[in-house]
Amino acid sequence: MIKKRIALVTGAAKGMGLEWVKQLSTAGYTVILTARSLKKAEDTVKDLGATHTEIVPMKLEITESVDRDNLAKEIALSFGKLDLLVNNAGINSRTRGAINEELFKKNVFIDELDAEELTNMVNVNATSPILLANALKDVMAQSENPMVVNISSWMSSITIKKDGGNYSYAVSKAALNMMNRAFANDVKPLGITSVVVNPGWVQTDMGGAKAALSPQESISSMIKSVVNEVGLEQSGEFFNYDGAVHPW
Repeated sequence: MIKKRIALVTGAAKGMGLEWVKQLSTAGYTVILTARSLKKAEDTVKDLGATHTEIVPMKLEITESVDRDNLAKEIALSFGKLDLLVNNAGINSRTRGAINEELFKKNVFIDELDAEELTNMVNVNATSPILLANALKDVMAQSENPMVVNISSWMSSITIKKDGGNYSYAVSKAALNMMNRAFANDVKPLGITSVVVNPGWVQTDMGGAKAALSPQESISSMIKSVVNEVGLEQSGEFFNYDGAVHPW
């Protein structure tokens, strides 16, 4: 059995995902960097340079069941276990509407709301991450202390929501929270901890330049306060990036 801890990060070719890869690698993990194409993953690893030698590129289109299953098989063959899954890949109304203002409106405004766009965002942000975690549960069960960290959002909180708009994104992240709650109970007998985490308002393509936190600050706090501190007895919970319990 490989003793070194193995982590997998989805949506890892840029932004928050790439920062997860950098910090986990620095913390001593062997990190599987996934992107929608193998070439993109390989190019990203190459760009990181010689200081990140324990980073392995793999292909994952998270919405494709074949990719999810193939990834699980590849990890089982290469490492025999998986200690940490960071479900970071996702889309929001800003990234969906970056090319098409009409698409943005369909995700945000009630008079423009489109069921197909909402369903697509739920598929990417909620259904597919949990299906990936399910595909990986057997190889994660080989770890002594396996954990799934699903990146949610403060916008998923029904308690906090006091205004209109942002239908597709808010619904998709609320759905992720509920799916994780059910999944966490299903895999608890396997010793797998599975949580959702609000990373805070972060300076990314999604969060914008005015956001309060840098990716480095957010992820450093999540590793310290969630990855390193949360245990099986807290599986299924919703946390803030600083480890505080987040309102549902």
